[in-house]
Amino acid sequence: MPSRSRMSGAGHGPRRRPNQRSRVTRTTLIRTAERLFAGRGIAAVSLNEISKAAGQRNSNACQYHFGDKQGLLQAILDKHVPGIADERAVLLRRRDRSRTGHGLRELVQVFVRPLAARLQSDDGGPEFIRINAQLIALHALAVAGIPASPLRVASADPFFRQLRRALRATGLPATLVQQRLMLAAVLIFHGLDDHARMFDSCGRQREAATRLFTANLEDSVVALLTAPASAAARAACRP
Repeated sequence: MPSRSRMSGAGHGPRRRPNQRSRVTRTTLIRTAERLFAGRGIAAVSLNEISKAAGQRNSNACQYHFGDKQGLLQAILDKHVPGIADERAVLLRRRDRSRTGHGLRELVQVFVRPLAARLQSDDGGPEFIRINAQLIALHALAVAGIPASPLRVASADPFFRQLRRALRATGLPATLVQQRLMLAAVLIFHGLDDHARMFDSCGRQREAATRLFTANLEDSVVALLTAPASAAARAACRP
């Protein structure tokens, strides 16, 4: 992801500065990988399959441009995440100007809406959501500020700092907050993924339905994150 975010782990960039032909090849490989990873699953697709499906005569094209599957996944994240981060920053500034505040509900909206907008993208947006549904733990830990993977994810930009601050204000035990972040990530990414698949299968117009689904998803995530902890849950948090 871009330098504005804290990075963890080693990078997996190309072995040399790409020329125009190389950039076109990289773009084709990334787009093909998005389609195959989203359709069949990250673990089920080999780099050689991606190279072949992308029309590359060199079966090692992915290894040449990205090093390994981790590097290719990083390139997919790098393609989409900067735009999402920029959209979140715009939403935060807009709320600053309107003085509506940055409560937990507002921050959940800022998190969810740029993701939901990817369902309308024709440049790998729905595939990006489906791939990220397979990377739930990575994203939940990033929100919590816990680096846990060589993949680089935003964890220290202003949005995530404000979100962690709002979560601390709930008064819930830290262990419980981390588990709820995992559940929220599952709900967001798998919810958006399943919503998109449902409308793809029946061919219906999804724009109005996606607005309703997004609003309902935001309500559900806020409820999940702010629900009072039961006595049993608090007791289980104690060492």
